[in-house]
Amino acid sequence: MDLESIGKMAELQFEITPFQIGTTGMYDNRKFEIIGRLKVAYHDGFWNEWYTIFGGDDTGWLAEAQGFLGMCFAHNDTSQMPSVETVQPGKLIEIKPNGYYEVEDIRRVHCIFSEGELPMNAVQGRRSTSVDLAGANGKMATIEYGETVRVYTGLYQEFDDFTFQNLRRLDGW
Repeated sequence: MDLESIGKMAELQFEITPFQIGTTGMYDNRKFEIIGRLKVAYHDGFWNEWYTIFGGDDTGWLAEAQGFLGMCFAHNDTSQMPSVETVQPGKLIEIKPNGYYEVEDIRRVHCIFSEGELPMNAVQGRRSTSVDLAGANGKMATIEYGETVRVYTGLYQEFDDFTFQNLRRLDGW
């Protein structure tokens, strides 16, 4: 028994999410299922990224952060991305062929939790720099600078537009 730790408690952040592995929904007239999750933290909070499968090998990410939901997909051409040192809020970045996106924020983040099936090794403590970008007409993008550069593009969508099924039961909802 570690007597030094008695009476100490880790600071836990309150989380309410209706999503779980097995939740299904619709995006762009296609059905998807949540099969994995990353919980990513930064200095002032955290967000969830839910890994989805649409059937076959078509996958995406449902980002759940600060009341916003966005579905995004891997953008394989990362050769034109600026270096992390040159990215700053307000900068316009072109992600061909989708157009220009404005940098909204830049955060040093780390993985605090993962579950289910994921396309990468998402160990607790995995660190990267996350850059969130916004485009016209609800377009969104994320650039992750870590061991490699990953780019994701997609759209924000309202909760009801996803027509979710098999949500986690939350008392009071």
